[in-house]
Amino acid sequence: MKRPGLILAAVCLPVFLGALDLTIISAVLPAVVAGLNAPLQTGLDTAAWAVSGYLLAYAISMTFMGRISDLWGRRRVYLLCLVIFFLGSWWVAASPGVPAQIAYRIARLLAGGRPDRSLMALYALISGRVIQAFGAGAMVPVSMALVADLYPPERRALPLGLIGAIDTAGWVLGHLYGGIMVQFLAWPFLFWINLPLTVLLFAATAWALTGLEEKRIRTSFDWAGVLWISLALTGLNLGLGAGDAGATVKTSTALAPLAIILGLVAFGLFLWHERRTSQPLLDLHLFRNRNFSAGGALNLLVGFCLMVGLVSVPLFINIAGAKDTGQGALVSGYLLSALTIPLALSAFLGGWLAGRIGYRLTAVIGMAVAILGFGLMTLWRPETAAQAVALLTGGYTPADAAGTLRMAAGLVAAGIGLGLTIAPIGTAVINSVGESERGIAAAVVIILRLIGMSLCVSLLTPYGLRRTTEISTQLLQGAAFTDFARMAQAGVQAVTRVTAEMAWIALVVAAVGLIPALLLRRDYQRTLPVAPRATLPKVIPPSDGIREK
Repeated sequence: MKRPGLILAAVCLPVFLGALDLTIISAVLPAVVAGLNAPLQTGLDTAAWAVSGYLLAYAISMTFMGRISDLWGRRRVYLLCLVIFFLGSWWVAASPGVPAQIAYRIARLLAGGRPDRSLMALYALISGRVIQAFGAGAMVPVSMALVADLYPPERRALPLGLIGAIDTAGWVLGHLYGGIMVQFLAWPFLFWINLPLTVLLFAATAWALTGLEEKRIRTSFDWAGVLWISLALTGLNLGLGAGDAGATVKTSTALAPLAIILGLVAFGLFLWHERRTSQPLLDLHLFRNRNFSAGGALNLLVGFCLMVGLVSVPLFINIAGAKDTGQGALVSGYLLSALTIPLALSAFLGGWLAGRIGYRLTAVIGMAVAILGFGLMTLWRPETAAQAVALLTGGYTPADAAGTLRMAAGLVAAGIGLGLTIAPIGTAVINSVGESERGIAAAVVIILRLIGMSLCVSLLTPYGLRRTTEISTQLLQGAAFTDFARMAQAGVQAVTRVTAEMAWIALVVAAVGLIPALLLRRDYQRTLPVAPRATLPKVIPPSDGIREK
């Protein structure tokens, strides 16, 4: 077999490409709508599903493709993911042509009349994005499970940290890459370029994984479990508001509670089914393992805190400092890099630390640094937003530099802290399960982080709107309707206070995260993993089941 480092490098490149496409389209949605000649408002609302549909399919594919890799083998499933990603990329790039014609014919067959051809092209693009995501989403847990196959438990933290850093770097750079490329090239080129890249990556990965020793588990696959968890994720994402900070699809006020209820019912049926079936998609007995349950809980809280940082910056800058939305988007992008770039880099550092000082101490240090970062964010003031805008749009004074550094310091600390937890969480969870559950364990890690991000958007969006209205009403008591200056000042003060309150909420959530971080086992010891419910015997090699005490 080839060197593990070579295999790791080969699988990281497709992970980066899939993560890049997660956010690449957010920056080019207006260009997509204009290029397809769709109505601007209707087109943008519909096109936002190109982001949300990708994220939803990304999460759903993780739920079962990780498990399929346990049953069919990592190499076969990983190469299948690349084929799916290739087909989805072609479908998106060609959406104004053949895919749009197919969508038009299907719409005429089902609804009659003459559908809008531009909207049919948009629907074709969205369906292509969903296909892309089914391939891209599965690559992350399969890669993490592959690392567990290649490395002994005491050496898994660093390569898992590398995968976390690569994945984070991809979706961090997607906005920037898309925004730059669309200035020079038509938007379909962003997806046409995926085709030769995917072919090269397929060849490189197939060669690197040749001769990989795999132990396939011969058992039935839990398709009913896949159905229930997919319905649950769909309902919860629609109800909570799927998408990212840049382009979020919101379910209508009337339908959102219904979607959440249906999602919770489906999740309850999933749990009921998993307890009764002999071959579950996710063996619920795994949650009896302390590292598995503590790592999952911590990752849920990390996702929540991460989204607070991602939504606070654009909100604060656009209201308190920017002159217009264009300037606000530019400055917000620069400032968010102070959060996301340290996040990606510290994910790798966290893997290195976890291999030396253990999961528990690394995770505790990470959450403590994140608490410091959110504490610094509570100190943001309107003048610091104005100073950051002035500095990042061409001006410079010592005061502007100092104000920008005060804003960036909190973001850098929060990014470093949250990034440090990625590797110890993933390693603790994967090391807590047997060989036959590594794929689904890796999927659980990532899905819980995405659910935490969605919960943050769902809970803090109405909170922020309500608190902004309350504070503005208090500040404007007795003001005349024509006192526009006072209204503007009240709006800035309200948003500043709300941003600080959101940072306090993130600080408290990060402090709560210290509890599951402390529950992670610290020292290695040799022990058997939790016995699965499956009736078929499983072979546990000597290196499996090593966990921290």
